Amino acid sequence: MTENDGEQSERRAPGGDGGSLWGSVVRTALPRTIRRSYAAKFALAIVLVVLLIVGIGALSYVQIQGIIEEDAENSLRSTATVQADSVSEWISGMQSQAGGIAAADVYATGDQVRIRRHLTDSLAWASSDVTAVHYVDPQTGEIVASTKGDYAGRQVTSAAPAWQEPIGEAIGEGNGSVGMSDSAYEQNGRLLMAFARETRVGDGVVVVVGDARQDFEQLHESQPIVTTRLLNAEGYDVFSSRGIRPSPLAGTEAFESAQAGGTAIHQREDDVVSVAPVENTNWVVVTAAPKDRLYQASETVGRNVAVLVTSAVAILGVVGFGLGLGTVRSLRRLRERTGEMEEGNLDVDLSTTREDELGRLFVAFGHMRDALREQIREAEAARERAEASRRELARQNERLDQFASTVSHDLRNPLNVADGQLELLATRVNDAETVAVGEVRPRLEKISDAHDRMAAIIDDVLALAREGASVDDTETVDLESVANDAWENVEADEAWLWVDDTRSIEADRARLLRAFENLIRNSVEHAGPEVTIEVGATEDGFYLADDGPGIPPEEVEDVFEYGHTTEEDGTGFGLAIVETVVTAHGWEIDVDESHDGAKFVVSGVGPVQETAPGVAESE
Repeated sequence: MTENDGEQSERRAPGGDGGSLWGSVVRTALPRTIRRSYAAKFALAIVLVVLLIVGIGALSYVQIQGIIEEDAENSLRSTATVQADSVSEWISGMQSQAGGIAAADVYATGDQVRIRRHLTDSLAWASSDVTAVHYVDPQTGEIVASTKGDYAGRQVTSAAPAWQEPIGEAIGEGNGSVGMSDSAYEQNGRLLMAFARETRVGDGVVVVVGDARQDFEQLHESQPIVTTRLLNAEGYDVFSSRGIRPSPLAGTEAFESAQAGGTAIHQREDDVVSVAPVENTNWVVVTAAPKDRLYQASETVGRNVAVLVTSAVAILGVVGFGLGLGTVRSLRRLRERTGEMEEGNLDVDLSTTREDELGRLFVAFGHMRDALREQIREAEAARERAEASRRELARQNERLDQFASTVSHDLRNPLNVADGQLELLATRVNDAETVAVGEVRPRLEKISDAHDRMAAIIDDVLALAREGASVDDTETVDLESVANDAWENVEADEAWLWVDDTRSIEADRARLLRAFENLIRNSVEHAGPEVTIEVGATEDGFYLADDGPGIPPEEVEDVFEYGHTTEEDGTGFGLAIVETVVTAHGWEIDVDESHDGAKFVVSGVGPVQETAPGVAESE
């Protein structure tokens, strides 16, 4: 089909899809490559729908996350307000009790015994938060009477310096106002606050001391993830008697908003803080919650939205893939088959299970193919046979070239040695008078060695070709038995074989035996005749190690390469054959560089059964 044919194929008859306004818009908007590919257009439509779903999901996630986070912050704000009200009620209760105790007429008598009795009775009916009641002369600073006997007669400055502030406020404000501590103080393991009120008659001041710790700890019981603090106007923790620095919240907009009587939210790196004012004080309640706990519902909803969007996209992808793939594959298959028919191949398979229009189109093309095939069946069959023969011959020639290249390269050197020795020997033999047996024998030995080396190379090359085939027939073999048999087949009179532990594995015993023989021979050749070789089992395989000098780090990656050897008379195929046998079984072999010596580890063998260990020595 030419370029002009392609352009003409896109034309449509008037009144059809191509002549409509929508068709014109589509042809203008879409690139030609997409217009000419049904799969591309179908994929584009799926992508647009996926983008729409993802966009709607992302917008919904943002909106839902905002609503949930706003609700969480409102909940935290409500918690701060409730706890501020609780603190305010506690303060109001302490102030009311201080006012009630100070309103008695007994103070006008000046009788310390009666005043002390009144204080004791007042402590009895007071709330459990009240720990002590004192009557103080503000002029002298003396504690006139007290429910604690050791306080009477002492100075406030020495007995309880923290009272000075609330006493000063009560006297300075007047009008029956109650002064209170701006922060708690610790005494005998208690966290105390003092509330002072002038008596209605007389010139004294009643000081009511309350235990703030019990009431403050109760604020946390219903909100386990929320931490609460009570700060004064300077930002110090009211209920901490050891505060050495103000809270970092002091000076923030949220803190100033609470000081002005409102509630506010303050975002920090790891948590969210709500600040609420305590009524009739300059204190603020600070409630903080970790973001990961406070916004946990938001994250859960986010994950659910993500899962929903992902599921929708996945389902759309599966459905679209299933619907589109069937149609596209049928069209592509028909196009490929017709292309093959156009090229002369009338043996194409035009069968189909579809019963729709595409199925009927396949049937029509099948009838056309059958009609043409009857006329040229014999010629086409002959051409196919000739082509098959040519391809097979090409593959055989390629294999022969590779084999000949390997064999000729490795056999050339020993053959040249043998030829040279024969030439020298022939020269010597021509002059029989000067030839000595001692001169001929070394030449013959070199020729024999060269031929032995060629035989070894041929054996190894054939082994590589044979051992490379995949293993189909296996049997249960014992690791120790194979190792001992391989040991008997290798000349190692002074060496030792130690089987640390053994196991039963599924393998081709003949190939596994050859692999062990090559590994043992490699250890003897490189580590010396007195080498000790150890064979043992691993969790998913086995290993063979020796106590020789080991493999140099720079050669570890090349030890399994064809022709790699460090010995003058080595073929370089020994370890290559080992790797070929291991790979044919579906296993893997590696060099353990951490071992002091050479250690080859075979893995991927599978579950094993352990039996008793054994030891063998070459004889």
